Amino acid sequence: MTGYLKHTLILLVTVALLAVFLRQADLAAVGRELARAQPGGVLLALLASVATFVFRTIRWQYLLQPTGRVPFAPALRATIIGFGANAMLPGRVGEVIRPYLLARKVNLDPTATFATIVLERALDIITLLVLFALTVALLDPRFAVNDGKMLQAVQFGGLMASLAALGGLGVAFLFAGHAERVSLVTERLTRRLPARLSRLAVAVVGAFGKGFAVLRSPSALGLALVHSLGVWLSIGLTTWAMARAFGLDFPFAGTFTVLMFLAVGVSVPTPGGVGAFHESVRLAMTSLYAADNDRAVAYAVALHAMSIIPVSLLTLYFVAREGLTLRRIEDITRTGAPPGAAPLAEGSQAG
Repeated sequence: MTGYLKHTLILLVTVALLAVFLRQADLAAVGRELARAQPGGVLLALLASVATFVFRTIRWQYLLQPTGRVPFAPALRATIIGFGANAMLPGRVGEVIRPYLLARKVNLDPTATFATIVLERALDIITLLVLFALTVALLDPRFAVNDGKMLQAVQFGGLMASLAALGGLGVAFLFAGHAERVSLVTERLTRRLPARLSRLAVAVVGAFGKGFAVLRSPSALGLALVHSLGVWLSIGLTTWAMARAFGLDFPFAGTFTVLMFLAVGVSVPTPGGVGAFHESVRLAMTSLYAADNDRAVAYAVALHAMSIIPVSLLTLYFVAREGLTLRRIEDITRTGAPPGAAPLAEGSQAG
């Protein structure tokens, strides 16, 4: 019943956000805006979106460096499947299936591999916050602010997110620098638990310490940070190029404020970001740049399609190669991989 109520609530929130998104839209006008989109801008957005996945994959390789050598091809496939699963399945299951698939393929500790995803999310938040702060402070985003309170709310949300990310990094540094001591403390704290649970807790803590080991390697961490910058600049280019395709005139510096709106909005866990993504983009464009509502709606629809359709199609292809199905992925993330699970299909080992 709890799962049913949860899914029902998520569905209701999604429908409500879509209703808000479309409440003032003239659908015929939105259709005309979509038909008039400039192909050059759409193509540039697509190429920038591809670059984002390349940067994400290389960054993940550096984060995984202390745990083992990871080839680019399987890391890229796992990354695409993870983001595609997030787009097509509820509950952000891609954050679990992505390290699971890679750990099985290249023989890594699954928990340590998952720890790098936690670290990656913290780097994402911090990088976006830094770019947002620098562009607002040093460059001219050319805001035509209709709702100053909305911008202040997003700034406050960004501040809270940055504090949480910094706190998470602090914990990660503690794990990385004092892994043995943290394991001993965990062992003492769990002595009153059944022996099996105590051993499991100690093993998980130790694996997370291993996953955060990149924090002890200045060179690998520095390169991961450089590629975090590449990730968000390419996301920014995707966002800006698609806006240009729809004749929305705002400078590249303003992109990171739009992305801040988007980051705060998609924290609402709707399937594939539907509704939350759309309304965040529409609200940013109409609030910050006084964009025509129908054009902003068309832009939000196209930008969301760019973010989920290519990766979803590639995910379906790669999932078939792995001998999996979307239902199997959902089962894995809900129940966990069974001990001694059979290896992946032979065809999946290539590359």
